[in-house]
Amino acid sequence: MGIFNFRSGLPVRIDGIDATLLRKLDDETWQVEEDKTKRIREYKIGELLSLYQSGKLMSSGRFEAPARATLALADADTNDWNRAKVRRLYVLAVMDLPCRGPLTREAISRIFAKLKEPVEAPSEATVRRWRVRYQNSGNDLASLLPYDSNKGNRKSRFPEECLNFVAEAIDDVYLTLERKSIQDTADEASIRVKKENKLRPSSDQLPLPTYRLVRSSIAKIPAYDVYAARYGRTAAEKRFRAVLKHHTTTAPLERAQIDHTPLDLLVIDDDSLLPLGRPYVTSCIDCDTRCILGMHISFEPPSNLTVARCLQHAFMPKTSLLASYPELKNPWISHGVMSVLDVDNGAEFHSESLENGCYSLGIEIHYSPRKKAWFKGMIERFQKTFNEGVSHGIPGTTFSSILEKQDYDPSKFAVVRWSTLKKIANMWVVDVYHQKMHRALGMPPARKWASSIRPEDIPLPDNPTVLNFIFGKPEVRTLTHKGIELHGLFYNSGELTLLRRRLGDSLRVEVRVDTSNLGHIVVLAPDRNEMYDVQCLNIEYAASLSLYQHRICKRFAKKFLRDYLPDGWLEAKSRIREIVEEEIFYKKRQTRSTAARYKYAEPTESPAVKTGSLIPPLLALPNDPVSGAADNIVRGDNDSLFGEQQPASAPDVPKQRIAPIYRDRSLPGKKLNN
Repeated sequence: MGIFNFRSGLPVRIDGIDATLLRKLDDETWQVEEDKTKRIREYKIGELLSLYQSGKLMSSGRFEAPARATLALADADTNDWNRAKVRRLYVLAVMDLPCRGPLTREAISRIFAKLKEPVEAPSEATVRRWRVRYQNSGNDLASLLPYDSNKGNRKSRFPEECLNFVAEAIDDVYLTLERKSIQDTADEASIRVKKENKLRPSSDQLPLPTYRLVRSSIAKIPAYDVYAARYGRTAAEKRFRAVLKHHTTTAPLERAQIDHTPLDLLVIDDDSLLPLGRPYVTSCIDCDTRCILGMHISFEPPSNLTVARCLQHAFMPKTSLLASYPELKNPWISHGVMSVLDVDNGAEFHSESLENGCYSLGIEIHYSPRKKAWFKGMIERFQKTFNEGVSHGIPGTTFSSILEKQDYDPSKFAVVRWSTLKKIANMWVVDVYHQKMHRALGMPPARKWASSIRPEDIPLPDNPTVLNFIFGKPEVRTLTHKGIELHGLFYNSGELTLLRRRLGDSLRVEVRVDTSNLGHIVVLAPDRNEMYDVQCLNIEYAASLSLYQHRICKRFAKKFLRDYLPDGWLEAKSRIREIVEEEIFYKKRQTRSTAARYKYAEPTESPAVKTGSLIPPLLALPNDPVSGAADNIVRGDNDSLFGEQQPASAPDVPKQRIAPIYRDRSLPGKKLNN
């Protein structure tokens, strides 16, 4: 995985035909020559971007199979990635320096003095070779992977017992505030092994650990952990966050910031008109132009999934937006791969797949200090402005102080549909925020973007179809004649059948799953030469179904469908929708809003949930309850789907009540068919 720009001489493939970008005729037109026929065609830059977005245009080198660097994302272990990141620091230090000379040597020595990695400072020739590989790959971190795991003996020649003594000596001698040397640690390890050998027969003696073994074992420990153990946690935090500071930018996509916030708005579903709760918005802003690169709105709490969706939206051109929302008066022109991404220390930003995905595109991640929001002041300010511009003044706004007084029930005024909210959000960003004068810029963000960068200079992912593979949740499964089973669903295709015929009838394969859509998965072949997009065999059920919704349907089918049915999940899905419609008709406010969350929410575990119960995941709202009743819902042992709630004026210690059996009020006395 890497990036590319539209430039003269760029080899591309358009609709399966190999071609080359010849020249730019004017600001909007490119000449493209087909390699085989030498036929020349002219394309507008907008047409090229549309072809790229639809997957019909790709850069050269990514046609027949994913490149070695891309496949290495799944093949390399953690130690290989850490070594690649260290090499990248050396490359960045000499990027703008001559190939050799005192300046280059000084830069290498400066980095080595800070990192003490690798064991010895690399030579100028080695760093120069790393730089060439890094630049030729489009700044792809995977190009710096050592691939040492594929060479020679992969197991240590020292037995496990000896390695345990070395680890104990490191903990007791080296990782202490006395800060003893590696030699002292090696001596202590040797003493412990000698004591053990006195208790062993001569035929079962342990080899004495060497200085090199101790040194390599210490090198495997994270630098922060070593420094904290030897100098104290406070000193370690100061040392490893000293590089964080305010930065200035001189060009678009030089630096971007990303963060989440909940909207002060309650939304209703388009189909059922149910209050769904407060959505989250994840947004990414370009620091130089203040343009919004990407945005993702959902009911999923901040997670690796929401960050990945926002970044994918930021990377890709948004040429289809005007077709989706004809009310827009301006295009959303800001997009591309940023060089640096500022994030906070949320758990969602420390995902290994997210980090490796960013590094594979040449994106350097900067983590801001805890509780210091001003390090990401631009995105913080935008989110406040966005919240005020989109949420406030619209019926359905939530105000915590009013809710505490129970003077205002937002569920009665949640009149903004889900589709309307998405339309309003896009209109506000494109036609309001991007076109409004920005005091810091002295011009609108859209004008700043247009005057600062040309479309052909925008870096783009060279293969957008691999993004889902990089950011997807990794799983390992067995491929058989039935296909791949995942969460009780089966995935198979003709390509997988051919793969089994070529490599074996039962294969262990790695898959990447988009938890927001179980309709398809991405499968990586065991030989790591091919990737496949595989559709679920029960696509009628799984299309656009999230993992959370699938678990609800499985739980419902197990509890309420007494007899086995091949299409039990489909029936469960239909039955849940019928019950939701019943709740709308009878206007039970609490059960209305909580049942609606089933439609959109991602998998979450509620602390109030009883194990094995179908009801709690449906009833837990992601944020504030829609009334002062909180979640005082009594769950009985009968088969009803929804229980009765306590009134809003319930006493401090409400009485437990058995939930009545739900009855179809259109047919008096008839119990809901379970």
